[in-house]
Amino acid sequence: MKKKNVLIAGTLVLIVSGCSNTEVVSESDPGDPQKLILATQLDANSPYAVGFEAFKDAVEEETGGTVTAEIHTNGSLGGNEDALLQSIATGGVDMAVVSPGFMTQVLREVDLFSLPYLFTSYDHWERVVDGEIGTEMSNMIEEGTNLQVLGYWTAGVRNYYGAKPVNEVADLRNVSIRTQDSPAIQDSWSALGAIPTSVAWDEMYQALQNRVVDASENDFTNIYQSSHHEVTPYLTLTEHDFTTRFFLTSDIVMERFSEDEQAAIYAAAELATEAAREADKELAEQSLARLEEEGAVVNEIDTTPFIEQTEPIREEAALDLEAEDLFKAIRSLSD
Repeated sequence: MKKKNVLIAGTLVLIVSGCSNTEVVSESDPGDPQKLILATQLDANSPYAVGFEAFKDAVEEETGGTVTAEIHTNGSLGGNEDALLQSIATGGVDMAVVSPGFMTQVLREVDLFSLPYLFTSYDHWERVVDGEIGTEMSNMIEEGTNLQVLGYWTAGVRNYYGAKPVNEVADLRNVSIRTQDSPAIQDSWSALGAIPTSVAWDEMYQALQNRVVDASENDFTNIYQSSHHEVTPYLTLTEHDFTTRFFLTSDIVMERFSEDEQAAIYAAAELATEAAREADKELAEQSLARLEEEGAVVNEIDTTPFIEQTEPIREEAALDLEAEDLFKAIRSLSD
């Protein structure tokens, strides 16, 4: 099968003519060809690092140490997902975890997974990514690029938090909220009456403290670890994003290994995916408990009006991404 020429962050990833004559442009020294380099921008206690450790243990045990794994955390090989995706392209990193927003540069349809209220529950999310739809999305990525999807990971469930409580849609009117830089995400908050605003993550505490923005949205772990609850204590369980992340490698990496070693790598990736998901759940529960202990006011709401008011945004985004069938298939599996 012929693959497309793909540019990632300005780097030529793959040139294929037919099924051979592969040329890779790389400035990195691959080092030991039997060593896999896994990297994340998150710290060594993050769910990603837990997943990486599970992968390392499994692949080294299964191969008797002929394949090893080296783990890099805290952004030591790339401070954000864009840099890590580029490093997979250039050979500096063999495996990383990347969000849909950074994957749109290689496949537009991936951005569907970023839409607020696309998933109605964690179970719905699992049914999608672990079923035929997840397989279809992986195939689309792998047919159009030299990337391989090793598993679907998560980064928690994103919720609203701000200086004032939100009980209903009307409470969001004219609230300035820091959001991700995605048109569909920003349009969704606009549809709810809020004013989406861009603020760099490392500037967020001060921006919230000084009311440059009134609110933000994120998962429990990020809210707690960033101490944002100290200046914006009202947390509303909007549960608008059951997040998707892609555990990635590339064809170029896998071609270094024998069939048996590849099988061991794929098996280890499955175990890593399970470990990372479980760690994410546990850390979210711990973070929510600590948020409440430290004074955060957690508010449960009926999300139905929020879902209904943003439905046109999802429909329009699916049309724009030329992913209407995929969108309908995802919704057909909802609770």
